[in-house]
Amino acid sequence: MSILNQLSSLTTEQLTDFLEKTDEALQKGAIAAIHEEIRQRCAREGLYWLKFVKTRDEADPENTVKSFPLFLEYVVEIWRTLDESNRVIVAKSRQMMMSWIACAFCVWWARFKPNQAVFFQSQKDDDANAMVALPGMALGRCQFIEVNLPDFLRLPCKFSEGKVVYPNGSFIQALAGGADQIRGRVFSLLVEDEFAYQEEQRGVYTAVAPLIQKGARILIISTPNGTDNEYARLWFGEDMSTRRE
Repeated sequence: MSILNQLSSLTTEQLTDFLEKTDEALQKGAIAAIHEEIRQRCAREGLYWLKFVKTRDEADPENTVKSFPLFLEYVVEIWRTLDESNRVIVAKSRQMMMSWIACAFCVWWARFKPNQAVFFQSQKDDDANAMVALPGMALGRCQFIEVNLPDFLRLPCKFSEGKVVYPNGSFIQALAGGADQIRGRVFSLLVEDEFAYQEEQRGVYTAVAPLIQKGARILIISTPNGTDNEYARLWFGEDMSTRRE
């Protein structure tokens, strides 16, 4: 049985007694062991890691920093789908927190898996940067997630405009819209944000389809924008994976 399970099985009185009778060195050792078990479980289980993740809600001035809303069943279901599938398409509406889910998944994927290339593409460069990282006091969402983790889970990341670099060789990078922005890049995970409003949807998907066929992951999220666009065709199930321009 792990030390975390052992301590969690104690009553409050037993735990208090343990702490009172254990010297400081042993207490620190026990805490270090618990933290290591938590880190290992976070690496295995993204939903468990989300228990430590904070989000930002600028619309609520009294409570701007909030825990990840795991009480919402659709959030859990979307995360499980992302974890199990390499090609996910989501039709979103406002206030679904889909962008936060996407950012959190990017962070979890990059920080716990070495040498991963994660790209987050939006039509405008500023929008993509806001999802990943920003210079100065303002924080991009991936950046916000990292700096608001508990101390024992934080990593010595390097932040620059539109990019987060991890010590394990992985990175998250923002991209402006356009097929030329993603063509030729080898990605492990790609997020296409508000894809129905990007100007070069067909070119983008045609450029990335070969990597998806090889097992790279893609998450396409958007609010609907009619039916005459690539996002709608993908949403309704047309197979574009072998198309050529």
